[in-house]
Amino acid sequence: MAVTKIRKVSSYTLLALSAISILIFILFFVGGSELDAKGNKVYEYTGALLYWTYALFLVVIVTTIGFACKNFFNSFQRNSRGALLSVGGLVAFLALLGITYAIGSGEPIQGLNESSQAYNTSGWLKVTDMWLYSIYVLFILTVGAAIWGGISKALKR
Repeated sequence: MAVTKIRKVSSYTLLALSAISILIFILFFVGGSELDAKGNKVYEYTGALLYWTYALFLVVIVTTIGFACKNFFNSFQRNSRGALLSVGGLVAFLALLGITYAIGSGEPIQGLNESSQAYNTSGWLKVTDMWLYSIYVLFILTVGAAIWGGISKALKR
């Protein structure tokens, strides 16, 4: 079986993003820390970890929207009803992000060290909550789809 170009690119992309993620994770924990006036541990590379997480989140959003648009235009020529269903999935994803951002809390967290205060703003806190809540919802939907698929496959036998 020949390895296609897209499979090579996706494999290399996954390896590169995983390697960078592991390096930033190691840098965060091994890069040093000190205690602030309250006795809280202040990690030196908290900003790098947060910015990398937000960058990965942005990549996921941009690629999801890009592939959804490409899929829509390609399938609209063949099957307009199927193309409209794919737009429904994109609208549901954007609605999920909007809803989880709206229910996120922008209330500042008390007791954080001084260097963490830069990220203790309403916008960052709501984006962080949006990210976490979206992960929870998508995980539950994925597990539910896997269970539903297994049950429906077993019932068809």
